[in-house]
Amino acid sequence: MFEVKQIKNIVNDAVADALGKTQSATNIETTDIVSKGKLLENGTVQGLYDKFFGSLVGRLAKTVYFVRTYEGTHRSILRDESEWGMFVQKVYYDMPNAVDNPTWNIPQESGGTRTYNQVSPYDVNTTVGVSALLYGGQGTWSIEVVRPIEQIKTAFLSEAEMGAFINGIYVVIENAYKLEEERLVSLAANTAMASALKGGVSRNLLAEYNAIHTDATLTVAECLTNKDFLRFASREIDLTRKNMKKMSTVFNKAGYETFTDDDKIVVEMLNHFTSAYATYLESDTFHNELISLEGYEEVPYWQASGASFDFATCSSINITHDDLIDPAVSGDTGTVSQSGIICFLHDIENVAAYFGERYTWEEVNVRQRVVNHGEQARKGFAVDDHANAVVFYIAA
Repeated sequence: MFEVKQIKNIVNDAVADALGKTQSATNIETTDIVSKGKLLENGTVQGLYDKFFGSLVGRLAKTVYFVRTYEGTHRSILRDESEWGMFVQKVYYDMPNAVDNPTWNIPQESGGTRTYNQVSPYDVNTTVGVSALLYGGQGTWSIEVVRPIEQIKTAFLSEAEMGAFINGIYVVIENAYKLEEERLVSLAANTAMASALKGGVSRNLLAEYNAIHTDATLTVAECLTNKDFLRFASREIDLTRKNMKKMSTVFNKAGYETFTDDDKIVVEMLNHFTSAYATYLESDTFHNELISLEGYEEVPYWQASGASFDFATCSSINITHDDLIDPAVSGDTGTVSQSGIICFLHDIENVAAYFGERYTWEEVNVRQRVVNHGEQARKGFAVDDHANAVVFYIAA
């Protein structure tokens, strides 16, 4: 089980391969020198004693705790969260239309006669249109574990050794929370993308490209390795970003008069796409301009990674939301399922976490000498269709 064995043949074969004395790599069995880890079974002592006396128990050289701190990705969404209150009220304003300038209506002239009829300064009756929406809705969850105090002392020789082991427990609890928070943030962003797709604020770049290049159309699989398409897609994304800086109604689902400067823009790019243009495009101007933006973020997958981080899975979202139900469409369930999403360009106000709380508790059971630990969390996100948001995707 855990025995020291002679490996001269392994050593000689490995050296011969390295020196070019063999025509091809020799098949070498590495079982005796490379451990894949074994579980100790109850009552199993084979290989645990020394080979000379057969009575001295082998000692652990060291214990390695394989656990790392996971930072998670918050994107631009986790900011300014409130622990208090139930709703956030957001106020919107409509710009007024232009009217005649009365300064140039004096004097009036008719039949050679001038008159100086003035208008009252109190006859102004146009108001700025104001509307407001309430954003609310929160979800809560908890992580709970129990850890021993006394029962594991037999596995360690000092308090410091046991402390290192227990520290790993708290690291993995923290990792669990950060991963869960990260995925909730992604669901909020995915809901914003679903809303933009449902509202028609999206562009199928492959369809647009093929409509222009009717003599050489591309498939989804081909376009990410095609230099001409990558240049086209990069140009359209960058042009949209620049156009968003001008006052307009075309870049948001609500048709709201707004604009998004570079310090308020969030450019979320799928890794599959950024890797493609970095690999196949000779010029890196587009990439350099994007990464210089404060809101530039690369995303490995929107919702699911799948078994192999393949493009079809990583580029997909599948979201259902009551406010996405179109009453004009019979049987609409409010579900948006879309693959091929390569970029989500949006104002920082388009999606955000409005509510958030994390509470950590710990209680010692002095009778059984165990520690009960819990993490309680609450999150509430908002998607604002008045803020600019455009989804770029590639689909047949």
